[in-house]
Amino acid sequence: MLNVFSNFRILTIFVLSLSVIAESTTIYAKPDLSPLGQNIADQGSKYYTFQSKVFESDGQHHRYKVWLGIAKNADRTKPQAAIYLLDGNAVMDRLKDDLLKQLSEQDAPILVAIGYDSKLPFESKLRSLDYTPADETGKPSIDPRNPDRMSGGSQIFRQFILNTLDPWIASQVQIDKNRKALWGHSYGGLFVIDSFLNSHAFSHYFAASPSLTWADQRILNNAEKVSPTQVNGQNLMLFEGDLNLKNHEKISPNLDLKMIENNRKLSLILQEKGANTRLLIYPNLSHGQVFQASLLDVLNHRWF
Repeated sequence: MLNVFSNFRILTIFVLSLSVIAESTTIYAKPDLSPLGQNIADQGSKYYTFQSKVFESDGQHHRYKVWLGIAKNADRTKPQAAIYLLDGNAVMDRLKDDLLKQLSEQDAPILVAIGYDSKLPFESKLRSLDYTPADETGKPSIDPRNPDRMSGGSQIFRQFILNTLDPWIASQVQIDKNRKALWGHSYGGLFVIDSFLNSHAFSHYFAASPSLTWADQRILNNAEKVSPTQVNGQNLMLFEGDLNLKNHEKISPNLDLKMIENNRKLSLILQEKGANTRLLIYPNLSHGQVFQASLLDVLNHRWF
């Protein structure tokens, strides 16, 4: 494990090679919502064993499909590092056996991909509710970016992970609580930050291109209000791309035109409260492309 959080107090910006996305499939400014085919769990891996289970949330009445991947050479008598991955359907579509081979050769982490019981890579209405924090009422409300969707259910979704999903995982394999990570992109990045501010459920938090301007910067406002005792010593890594799309391209409503500035602001707010934060910038990558780039970096470099 490479500890990128050690001895870090001042904001640092990383610039990585574009080779990180060499094996990436085409990623659009707006996400491709075409139905998915078989993934590595369906096809079978030489290096990981996958099982899946469908859960129904008591709070949201959503049907979640969760994939649990364990390296075939893992020592199940010992606690293992694990990473929980949001938008699990899209994540599973991107996992290939050459990547799993690399993971199995170097401290292979347990993979927990949390998706929906659906063939789509992204369930926009469901993730809008599950991944976003509530307003001051504490109750779900209409998504300010889309009146056809609800938002503000992150606390309920987090309770599903902690009270329903975690016990099932514990029945299958031992998790090292000091190396238990959470990764999410866009709205999923909001959920990662919201969980960072409101729980100690994970040891490492990875928020990729989080939609920080959502709901009048609600998550930034929450970060300013959080008690230092909640985040002191906690680890958060932010990822962002610096590509500004051309005028004729269809822009995702989740795009933050001040994305780097807002990520810097969030990082500094939390550092002042004692958190260990890092910001990684990808040159010439868009909001959507940061999904795969950050996913591969976190897995390949084992930053947890």
